[in-house]
Amino acid sequence: MMEIRKIEKSDLVLFPRLQKPGLKPKHVAFESFKAELKHIEGHGSYWLLYQQDKPHLVVHVQLPKSEAEFDNILGWCLGQNKWCDYIEADLSFICVIAGYNAEELTPKYPDFFKERVYALYDSVYWWYKYGKALLKQ
Repeated sequence: MMEIRKIEKSDLVLFPRLQKPGLKPKHVAFESFKAELKHIEGHGSYWLLYQQDKPHLVVHVQLPKSEAEFDNILGWCLGQNKWCDYIEADLSFICVIAGYNAEELTPKYPDFFKERVYALYDSVYWWYKYGKALLKQ
């Protein structure tokens, strides 16, 4: 029982941004990703970003309504070892990898991981720059 309390009270659970700080904004071309709004009955609507270059990555964009919800999503992603990222000062969205084409990845270490990480970073930069305009439509 005492171990559970220690985990629940740890800074990494209460403040996940201490463990995973966000990215600094960078430029990425509009053509790099294609955005699609999907609606799943019973679950609602959500945005997917499809990378147009190899490896073809799919990213789910989470749109939290508050800072607490953002921390809950980020904490869940870290706890489940889901690959996610966000822009440092912008807590209005978080990008989580939904899938990728494994056949297009370089089959050697460390490129196998780097390609996915850089693609995730690019999706975060893309949504930060172009995603807000999509939400207004």
